[in-house]
Amino acid sequence: MKKRKTARIMSLFLALTMTSLLAAGCGQKSSPESPAETSGASSEPTYKDTLTIAHWEEPTTLDPQAQGKMSCGAVTVQIYDTLITLDENKSPVPALAEKWEQIDDTTFRFYLREGVKFHNGDTLTAEDVRYTIARACTNPGSSSTFKSFDGENTKAIDDLTVEIKLKSPDASIYDTLNGQRGGIVCKRAVEELGEDAYGHAPVGTGPYKLAEWQTGTELRLVANEDYWGEAPKTPNIVFKIITESANRVIEMETGNADICLNVLASEVARLEEAEGLHVEMGTGYQYTTVTFNMQDPVLSDIRVRQALVSAIDRESIVTAVYKGTATVADSIMPTTLLGAKTYDPNLYDVEKAKELLAEAGYADGLTINFVVQPLEEMQRITEAIQNMWKQIGVETNVSTAEVAAYLAQGNTLQVGIRNGSASDPASTLIIYDSAFGDRLNSNNAELDQMLADAKAIYDVDERAAAYNEICDYLWEAKWSLPIAFKKTIYALSDKVEGFEFDAMNYLEMEKISVAE
Repeated sequence: MKKRKTARIMSLFLALTMTSLLAAGCGQKSSPESPAETSGASSEPTYKDTLTIAHWEEPTTLDPQAQGKMSCGAVTVQIYDTLITLDENKSPVPALAEKWEQIDDTTFRFYLREGVKFHNGDTLTAEDVRYTIARACTNPGSSSTFKSFDGENTKAIDDLTVEIKLKSPDASIYDTLNGQRGGIVCKRAVEELGEDAYGHAPVGTGPYKLAEWQTGTELRLVANEDYWGEAPKTPNIVFKIITESANRVIEMETGNADICLNVLASEVARLEEAEGLHVEMGTGYQYTTVTFNMQDPVLSDIRVRQALVSAIDRESIVTAVYKGTATVADSIMPTTLLGAKTYDPNLYDVEKAKELLAEAGYADGLTINFVVQPLEEMQRITEAIQNMWKQIGVETNVSTAEVAAYLAQGNTLQVGIRNGSASDPASTLIIYDSAFGDRLNSNNAELDQMLADAKAIYDVDERAAAYNEICDYLWEAKWSLPIAFKKTIYALSDKVEGFEFDAMNYLEMEKISVAE
């Protein structure tokens, strides 16, 4: 999620140290008054009371346990806090929990801060945490992520102590608790409003609270006056929902937005040339992968999957779509993650693809159903793949739809594209777990066991070795074809202060201010 509190003590120390040095330096005499001082003019900068964000997609809900999309998380992380956050070394640091201890391989005890208030005025208690964990284990939007958590046996020991139980050892527990699905909800608010209504009237303990949601247009957040941490620098945030990337750029160029999230590679050059703007770009955890349905009768033949993979020129796609802001994927998961193993990325071989299809009984070709979300990046990749597959006699029926809605209508999905981002290998590879479902529709018991075993290893080196083996297994099986490992890209007004790069698009908005 965010490293919201990790640097505060050090920042305060540095600020006090610099103040002392400035006071002690250059002698003890005060300098003559400057013209501005003698004339009574103020040199103090003034700041906007509203931070405006150009957001690429409207959240489906602001219930942290009901979803996992980055577009939702960019907003929910402003509204909710988690028990812990992770520092730059991915070690847990205090947030709502001041301290914690691991009792045994499946028992973790957390001690909460006293006096933390929810946005509705309720005081945070261990019962709210217990309730959050229990619902995370059963909500379809989070149950696969919390698969190893034992919601039934997690308990509130007293008002400020909660004991989280696991069904099996889980080395990714802190990553899960720090993730957007780990946002702590107010039990009373959820029960009184009901699950659906709560998603549009969220109650957290975070630095901002929802003030207004104009469907299809914008979300307005206001500072939480009872926030337990440092007060937000800017009292108001507006997330403008602008799905067209060109229109988000226009909002930045005209000064109607201060920050643009999830900038597309095609817009970087234009933004870099715009006056008063700059681009912040860095290595993250984002990946794009083509997924094959593991239960589909056609795709269950590895020769078909190998043929489809061999016919895709990934280097051409990455060059055309990402324009220097991504690399051709040379692993199953981003190489920034523990246990990632790299391979020769050169898989393109049209003649081999034709031979494999013929061996599988499709010398005359076949037709594949391809479902793609209504996002420019995904559609461009799909168009490229369509043309490449035509060279080996594979036609595609493309449906543009949100995958969840498509599947909910009773449709089956053969091939899709997934954009994902996670900071732990267990979270990244969860899409291959049978419990996850979705695009891959996994049903592989051997793979399920390998994933469970790796997740249960607390020793870092042993865990890395286990994920190396899983990478080998998946690279050979070709249940997916990783296309690109992408950089995270932001556009900012030059007047923005306090920005700290986040690889997941989950900015610490409370630290940001914008000069007039």
